[in-house]
Amino acid sequence: MRALLCIFFCTVLFEAVAQEQQPKYIEDKYSYFIALNLGNALGSYRTVLKEGNKAGTKFGLTGGVLFNPYGRKKASPVFYGAEVGFQGDGREDPITTYSGDFRVSNTSYWINGLTRYRPILWSSKINPYMDAFFGAKIIQTLLVEQLNEEDSETLERWTKVTPNYGLGVGVGIKLFGNMKNSYLDIGVYYQQAEATKIVKPNTVEIDTNFEYKSKQVLTTTNQWVVKVGITGFN
Repeated sequence: MRALLCIFFCTVLFEAVAQEQQPKYIEDKYSYFIALNLGNALGSYRTVLKEGNKAGTKFGLTGGVLFNPYGRKKASPVFYGAEVGFQGDGREDPITTYSGDFRVSNTSYWINGLTRYRPILWSSKINPYMDAFFGAKIIQTLLVEQLNEEDSETLERWTKVTPNYGLGVGVGIKLFGNMKNSYLDIGVYYQQAEATKIVKPNTVEIDTNFEYKSKQVLTTTNQWVVKVGITGFN
């Protein structure tokens, strides 16, 4: 994180020095973004995933909207808004002797309040930013039976909700043509979640009475997240 902060502030300094004339400020009313995300588990969470024969990485999607608190009356370096996102780590098979098409899926969802700081307010080629967020993370494991090609039934649903919060830094690279009001964003985030009991991977079982069991472990779900996406301004 220290290295990322150094890159962030060096970029800000470079862009400020590079301006040879008074910049024209962009009085944006709001911005919106969508990004692919890659999570890399940390600490006890990574241990739990590895013990369950998981790689410790998850893929997903994030999107959100941020608003200028002054509308278009004046430019603001700070925007406020919200984001939603999810991550999944693929399918696994339950432990069972029953014939049938069963599957287990583990998915995390979150909804956060988000604050973004953009120190460069003009339409620079390189536009760094810093995010802070706080909200709720939903961790869900589903046991599903596929009845036929079109129909499926959820046999069991294990759901936990926990607070999550964190920080991130990134940089936007200005696009051109029809997307001249947009940036290609690359960011790195630290996402921390309070400890809660989750279903350990590859422990879901359908026993001889056709009842559903799982082993649950207490862990945080902290992770580094890399996001690559598009931010547009209006």
